Amino acid sequence: DSWVKFDVDNQYPERVLDMVNSSPLQKSILESRKTYILGAGLDKVDENVYTPNMYESWIDLIEKCVSDYVYLNAFAVQVILNESGNRFSFYHQPVQQVRFANYNDKNFIEKAYLCTDWRKAQKNKNVVEIPMFGSETPKKGKAYLLYFKPDQVGEYYYGIPEYMSAANYIMADAALSQYYNNYIHNNFSANLALRFPTEPTEEKKEELYENLRKSFGGAENAGNILLLFGENGVVPEINSIESVNADLYNSVVDIIKLALVSANRLTSPILAGIATSSGFSSKSDEMIAAYTLYKLTVINSERAFLLKGFNKMLEMNGHSRVFKLLDFDIRKEFEGQTASNDAVEDDGNNVDKQEEKEEISNE
Repeated sequence: DSWVKFDVDNQYPERVLDMVNSSPLQKSILESRKTYILGAGLDKVDENVYTPNMYESWIDLIEKCVSDYVYLNAFAVQVILNESGNRFSFYHQPVQQVRFANYNDKNFIEKAYLCTDWRKAQKNKNVVEIPMFGSETPKKGKAYLLYFKPDQVGEYYYGIPEYMSAANYIMADAALSQYYNNYIHNNFSANLALRFPTEPTEEKKEELYENLRKSFGGAENAGNILLLFGENGVVPEINSIESVNADLYNSVVDIIKLALVSANRLTSPILAGIATSSGFSSKSDEMIAAYTLYKLTVINSERAFLLKGFNKMLEMNGHSRVFKLLDFDIRKEFEGQTASNDAVEDDGNNVDKQEEKEEISNE
């Protein structure tokens, strides 16, 4: 092939996205991470000067690239020099669509290949070749590719998500959701076993199975009454199927949560909306402490990597300004919430005290 395959079947990013989208827990963690990186948005920027292209603002472009980075640990943009030759425009390039040619003898990748769906890729038909920015002097109106990924040991071409160390646990979370879905829609077969004293015909077996499935399968049929008639005084035998201990499934869920929290470097599950039982006096204190540590150990470095790329784009157009993503004032938000709760509680106490006074007065 002209391009370097991303895994043996060249479909690694697509497989990762399918896996994440089937795991409620992992997707929630990544969406939360994206929110924390973007924070309160960009510092005030003169959009009339610092627009990446004629269709988007910088925050629009940054949000798309941050999504790619959070899910696939890389992001890319197409760069086009305008007809005047004095300004570059930047357009988001979905990073899962990018594949590279091999390094040349100067240890540089000169070109990449783009395809909207690599599962259906056919050479010279729906695959587009694009030169890498820096491989030649930019030509007016010609598109070039800028690709950004953090340094990773042993990875020379593509970005690999760090959370993929927990790939088996992500698939286990997806399997659990599928299990519960099947359990609901096939609840009858999971609870009872029917044994008939005689061997019916194949047609009768199929008819009986369909009738039972329609009567007891699916969420809408839960709790229906089972009515069976015997022949010649012999009735069908009904046996319960013992369910697997619920504690086992709770243990599996806890193990999955712990593995995904660790693989995603979350300082606390509460950052992904997962309830915890900790030694904090309140959830707001736990959230503030977890967010502060997460920002120091993870978010700051990821923002620095992302903004380095976008500041490079500003520099290419001769701008000295640098971007800055604003933090959530999470302490202020939670302190305000706590103050409001205290006020409500005080009001309730005052009402109770007033009622006590009235009772004493009446007596």
